[in-house]
Amino acid sequence: MHPISYAAVAGLFASANALPTSDSTIRARDIGKAGRISNFADIPSSADLRWTPCYNRFHCANLEVPLDYENKAAGTTVVAWIRQEAANSSAIDLLFNPGGPGGSGIDYILSGGGDGIIKGTGGKYNVVSFDPRGVNASGIDLTCFPGHPEARDAFAASSGTYSTDQEKYAEAVAYGRWCTAANNKTTVRYAGTVAVVQDMIHYTELQAALNGKKPEDALIWYYGVSYGTVIGQTLAALYPNRLGRVILDANVNGQDHYDGVTDTAVEDADDGMLYFFKVCYEAGPKKCAFAGKSGSAKDIEKRFNDLLAKLEKNPLQSIDPKFGGPSIITKDRLLQILFGALYAPSYYFKDVASALDALETGNATKYLNIEAAATPDNNPGPFNYTINAQGEVLSLVTAIDAAGRYPIDSVDDYVKAVDEIEKTSQWFGEGYAGLNPLINAGMEIIPPKSQLFAGFKKTKTRVPVLFVNTNADPITPLSSAKHMSTFFEGSAVLIQNSGGHSYTNVPSKCTIGHVRSYLETGKVPKDGTVCETDGKPLVDDLSSLSRRGLGMMVSRR
Repeated sequence: MHPISYAAVAGLFASANALPTSDSTIRARDIGKAGRISNFADIPSSADLRWTPCYNRFHCANLEVPLDYENKAAGTTVVAWIRQEAANSSAIDLLFNPGGPGGSGIDYILSGGGDGIIKGTGGKYNVVSFDPRGVNASGIDLTCFPGHPEARDAFAASSGTYSTDQEKYAEAVAYGRWCTAANNKTTVRYAGTVAVVQDMIHYTELQAALNGKKPEDALIWYYGVSYGTVIGQTLAALYPNRLGRVILDANVNGQDHYDGVTDTAVEDADDGMLYFFKVCYEAGPKKCAFAGKSGSAKDIEKRFNDLLAKLEKNPLQSIDPKFGGPSIITKDRLLQILFGALYAPSYYFKDVASALDALETGNATKYLNIEAAATPDNNPGPFNYTINAQGEVLSLVTAIDAAGRYPIDSVDDYVKAVDEIEKTSQWFGEGYAGLNPLINAGMEIIPPKSQLFAGFKKTKTRVPVLFVNTNADPITPLSSAKHMSTFFEGSAVLIQNSGGHSYTNVPSKCTIGHVRSYLETGKVPKDGTVCETDGKPLVDDLSSLSRRGLGMMVSRR
């Protein structure tokens, strides 16, 4: 097993995963400098929905909501909202969540993501997003060190020095118990996924009233990616008669999420690498630097495995002063970077090819230059997560959602879980397995009764739910979409034949066409419909796609 530090544990709960916002952004109120209002602190909080022009072309609101909708005496918190209108709007608001737990919808829209969603959905729907409770500009301080962020940073810096299973499990339990005790009298327990869904219903009713319609008849239109699919699955389970449309892209196994261990999350990650080998071979050495003289995708795979074996035995060394000091490039370091790259093939595969070529030829400086240029500020890979502000959000939300269902009660349970998860991926299973089962160790943070999720059961929804998944997603496998679809009568799984975390990371007019048709008619395609893409990374020029694809978050979870 990998001797990976517990500091990475929080990031391994693979429900979400979207490109996370940076630690400096989380909890920040000032999230921009452009526009008539450029600071959410300047927007008055109100129990009524009051839109304020902001950031040049958006509208913003700080909505005061009950901590517990069934116990108003518990107090209130504030949820930050942002709205971007489509030019040819049908006046329907499409609510969007980019993933997480911990992904900021506000940050996503301000970064231009709303433009991609509007374009991808045909330009007819307004996009509304928000920061869920405990995230970025919204209320509830989700932390295990309330009032003392410096203590969190000190713990993160000193933790993870243990290598045995017993030591790693003990440290994880100690952290969980600490976090539970630290939040004995805080409002953290009001920040689970059910509470987020209730906030969305509340928003929809308030917006309906502003539009002169009956709040109780308001329907919710929702688009969720990665952990955002857990929100959508929960919405459909709790409010089946309130659905307008629900599109769930890059699906988490919601049942596993609510149990606290997502043990099949990386089972398609190897397929993501095989997708790279395939398109690299098809592209040839002029477009894929790692193609070399290989006679097949299988030959490229063999060279890749030989490279991993070489790095495992003799890590590549660098003493280039440009990088500030000596460093080594290990097998695990490479796999971490590759895992993140699998999220957005159109954006990263060229860099992957060049990086592998550099390592194969022993050029450490070239590799490090590529790594520095291509790695996002917070790489979505599973092995490098630290206990920062977003890590605490992720850990606490999943603990609240699990609420007594977490199945690992001993180090023996932990070792057994690790052994099972390791089998799911030859390249990424080992790294993921050592961490994910520890996500809720020692945590006992129970939401109020009104926010406890009882579990999924067979449910008939007002309109069918559309599940969308690629068949080589590194962190939310196709099996999760198929499994969750079984709980919702009439739903369908639309499959895109590509890699990427979210179908938007490789363009497909077929997939977009089905999504738009569903929005228009409420009818899903035949279950199991497979869409091909209009181009392939490396083979075709997909440079117009950013790492956020056509607008969706490349989510970390």
